[in-house]
Amino acid sequence: MSLILWSAIIVGSVILDQVTKFLVVRDLMPISTHMVWEGVLRFRYVENTGAAFGMLKGQRWFFIILSTIAIVGIMIYLVKCRRSIPPLFGIALAMIAGGGIGNQIDRIANGYVVDFIEFLFVDFAVFNVADCFVTVGACLLIFDMLFLERQLFLDTKTTPKKSTSATAKETDSDAVSHD
Repeated sequence: MSLILWSAIIVGSVILDQVTKFLVVRDLMPISTHMVWEGVLRFRYVENTGAAFGMLKGQRWFFIILSTIAIVGIMIYLVKCRRSIPPLFGIALAMIAGGGIGNQIDRIANGYVVDFIEFLFVDFAVFNVADCFVTVGACLLIFDMLFLERQLFLDTKTTPKKSTSATAKETDSDAVSHD
């Protein structure tokens, strides 16, 4: 069941990303920008040859190689460890892989990634749907690792047997010292 869900997330995110980019190239590229919500959100066609915030512009092959390694690594991990991966952790990895594949398609096919979502109320990079999947997936991954996994770790550290035996010893020693 997990592999089916993760595969659906990966395929769905790639399809959603590629469909939105197709529409942006077809409808937005000729006009360059479209105001969605005055002062808040604008669609603006951008060809990004770098990474987030336009860093490392023109390093196409570096990003193709790095992304391929990360995507393949995530997919191998999902398949090999599918029985032991916590649900949210697996969903997060699938979102990251799907977003990575969406941007990888652009880099290979075009030599750049099509970005188009721009928030106007904050100075932030123009991004796309694949970036959203990667970002949300990374946030879920961090949340899972910091809060959910830590709780499991703490639960395994304080097992009832240890607590019971420690409490029994303290009770016995208290009884002896009070006599």
